[in-house]
Amino acid sequence: MRSESPDKAPTFTESARRSQIIGCAIATLSEVGYSGASLAEIARRAQVSKGVVLYYFDSKDDLLQQVVIDVYTRAGEAIETRLAAASTAGAKVTGYLEANLQFVGTHTADVRAVVEIVTNARRPDGGLKFSPEGEDPVLAHFEQLLRDGQASNEFGSFDAHNLAVMIRGAVDTASGRLIADPSFDLESYTRELMTVVELAVHRRSP
Repeated sequence: MRSESPDKAPTFTESARRSQIIGCAIATLSEVGYSGASLAEIARRAQVSKGVVLYYFDSKDDLLQQVVIDVYTRAGEAIETRLAAASTAGAKVTGYLEANLQFVGTHTADVRAVVEIVTNARRPDGGLKFSPEGEDPVLAHFEQLLRDGQASNEFGSFDAHNLAVMIRGAVDTASGRLIADPSFDLESYTRELMTVVELAVHRRSP
């Protein structure tokens, strides 16, 4: 943000304008896709000049990165709220998944915008800019919830990493299906996924 300095926090007006531009970027990406989400179009929807957008963000890439951060931050806050209210490992896993899928269902435009960015934004070498490198923190977080349940003997024996990959894959699949198919029944999908997860983590009799 060009108006910020290392020792000066943005004003209320600056923060509000920045949030407005991010919101317009999300709406633009959701409605016209990555190729149509030019800075000029985002500025038009925000009813500001392109120069104003570039005052708050260094470039289009910077703006799109902030969109991803904004959506993931809000989703993370929703999940953490559910986790804080859970007292058992099972409740934490259930709360994590239900909160995640509920966010997907109630923030379709946000999810669509992020999908547009992560599947299209490229690095100079041509690779996907948002392709995970090294440990995936989202996957690692969920894997740790499974490991905590095993450590407390609430969950049974299973490969926590592989199960986390499969379950996170199911969550990502729901996001894609919801965007591609308006008739997709997310509530039913969530119930079925909860049943599968419960069976997978349940302690089995020897």
